[in-house]
Amino acid sequence: MVEQQKEKKPGTFGQLYHLVRSFLNDFYRESKRGTVEHKKGILIFVSFIFLCAIVIIYAALKLSETPAFCGVCHNMKVYVDSWKASTHRKVACIECHYKPGFSNHLKGKWKDGQLSLAYFITGKGPTKPHAEIDDASCLQSGCHKRQDLKTPVVFKNVVFNHPQHIEQMRREKQLRCTTCHSQIVQGAHMIVTDVECFICHFYKTKGQKEYITGCGSCHFEARGDIQVSPNFVFNHKTYIARGIKCEQCHTTVVSGDGHIPEFACLQCHNKREILTAKYTPEFLHKNHVTDHKVECFTCHSAIKHQIVGLHYKGQAADACSDCHPAGAHMEKINMYLGKGARLVDEQPNRMAVINMDCDVCHGKHLDRKGLRASCKECHGNITDGMIERWQKLVKDSQQDLMKEINEIRGSAGQGNVNPSTKKVLDDATFNYNFLTKGNGVHNIVYSMRIVNATKNALEELRAKMKGATTFKATPFKLSCTQMCHGEIMDKKVPFGSVSFVHEIHAEGEESCLKCHSAYAEHGKTTLKECSSCHHGEGMGKVSCKDCHRAEESMYRGSGVKGIQEIKDPMFGKVSCEQCHKSVKQGKKGDVAAIRNNCAACHKKEQANLVQDWSVQNKNISSKYGPVLTAFQKEIAVIETKEGRHSVPLRARYDEINQELKFVQQGNWAHNPRYGEAIVAKMDRDVQALDEMIKAKKAGKEIFLPAPQK
Repeated sequence: MVEQQKEKKPGTFGQLYHLVRSFLNDFYRESKRGTVEHKKGILIFVSFIFLCAIVIIYAALKLSETPAFCGVCHNMKVYVDSWKASTHRKVACIECHYKPGFSNHLKGKWKDGQLSLAYFITGKGPTKPHAEIDDASCLQSGCHKRQDLKTPVVFKNVVFNHPQHIEQMRREKQLRCTTCHSQIVQGAHMIVTDVECFICHFYKTKGQKEYITGCGSCHFEARGDIQVSPNFVFNHKTYIARGIKCEQCHTTVVSGDGHIPEFACLQCHNKREILTAKYTPEFLHKNHVTDHKVECFTCHSAIKHQIVGLHYKGQAADACSDCHPAGAHMEKINMYLGKGARLVDEQPNRMAVINMDCDVCHGKHLDRKGLRASCKECHGNITDGMIERWQKLVKDSQQDLMKEINEIRGSAGQGNVNPSTKKVLDDATFNYNFLTKGNGVHNIVYSMRIVNATKNALEELRAKMKGATTFKATPFKLSCTQMCHGEIMDKKVPFGSVSFVHEIHAEGEESCLKCHSAYAEHGKTTLKECSSCHHGEGMGKVSCKDCHRAEESMYRGSGVKGIQEIKDPMFGKVSCEQCHKSVKQGKKGDVAAIRNNCAACHKKEQANLVQDWSVQNKNISSKYGPVLTAFQKEIAVIETKEGRHSVPLRARYDEINQELKFVQQGNWAHNPRYGEAIVAKMDRDVQALDEMIKAKKAGKEIFLPAPQK
């Protein structure tokens, strides 16, 4: 009975339950007691752990935002490398790739976190990362402010205005910063891709005949002299002033049509409903360009815009290749390029030197009747009868050559001809045929050199055949009227505000160089010995300001941009003749004579100012002349390094040079107050140019001078 009354022992699980329960109770009692006893220490420890966790999480977040972390993915390395070499290398990735604002930052982290997690788990990431940079990221504080973007910038010698492109609809499309500043192009990060510019500016829609903008919309006028070759300086200014359009000379500067290949959409889309649907161009551009920053060249084929080599240097000839096989007209091309003849050095036509194609003269339709009109269109009526004179000159010269060749052949006999004699005859015959096939009109100077050299070779051979031991070659000589200006005597040409007549001034061919420079500096006119006739009683209808425009402008106090008109106090009251009395009498007017004239009306102290003003004019030349020479050398070094004309530097340099010439030619004495204003502006411009050159050498961006009114 007693054994029955004993309690039953718990089983294995019961015992285990009691042990765990007992342990937890004891652990709770001891923990509670320990917590009460060590409450302060526990709080400190937990706080430390919490702070460590916060620091670690913060550091991890910051680490994940560094370019080094971004470059962990194999397909991101090229982007990070291009960023390191870019102008944005000091700007963190998230500064651009996250929109400004805390909420946008969190959204960016959440999205990047998902991509990173997927990459580390699967090892796969997007093959072509496509980042969409919002305009707000570019225009946020500390970066590119809208106010700063209002200043025009120069990109590859093109003047670019940001507000006109991002604040206005262009071709009914809203552009954004990254429309032009692409993500990566040829290893450069966020650089301007000119292909985007060309696709927009040179893309022709259906029925559109002309491009949407003219050359002047982008290109700055090339005002300075361009040293094309050691003996040839070219300046656009006179042609621009005459109204010659850029495309009349630059005929092959655009290639490609920007069409969209059929497979373009398949690069991104594979759904049938998208590929078969019809969308308007406006919708496609808004969805791709404006909303999602898809580069234009992703869909459009490239359009190239550049000054290319002549078509016979590798490029296809637009007009010629349509009808003629490759290699056609090679003799004429070689004549134009000034190569291929014997006995003479190469001498290209100057039009070839400045890269003018056949179409410039011949036109797209090769209209022979329009050839002479094309000369007149660019060079004016100064070229009347020029082509006909060239044709006659070449023809007569060829006839003379053939006559001499036949005479020497007859004298040499029909038997074995001396090798040296045979070589001269072969060279002469080759040159004769070269002139015929190449048409000497394509390079009249080269043609006449060929004729001169060939005649000298034949004359020397003839002299040797007669037993002469010495021979004096006939030097090559250009004749202005024979070559180009045959009808100049019958024409009036503008010079200042005077219609100049050559007939009553020129005295034969030699007199040209009295007023004009030699062929190496063709086109420059200098004033020489005009005063012997036009000063004194024989001045006739010619007034002072007709020839002395610079002096008259200085006296008037106008002509320099950026300076308000400051008339000399005597302007309109005292005429030129009242001060320059000796000039009217046919005598040389020196400073002493002018000072004596001043003394007749002014006090002696005031009259002596003339001498001081004369010295001041010389001092200005001696001060700024070397400065401009030094600037020119520095600009030349920069342009040589970059391989292109530096528009901002040249614009500022030309501005200072024109101001100096204005003072030199106008003469300080004619308006000292205006002279002081010009010199003050020159000092500012010199300082500005010096800062621009320093900035350029430091690799910084430079801008065009502010437009002067």
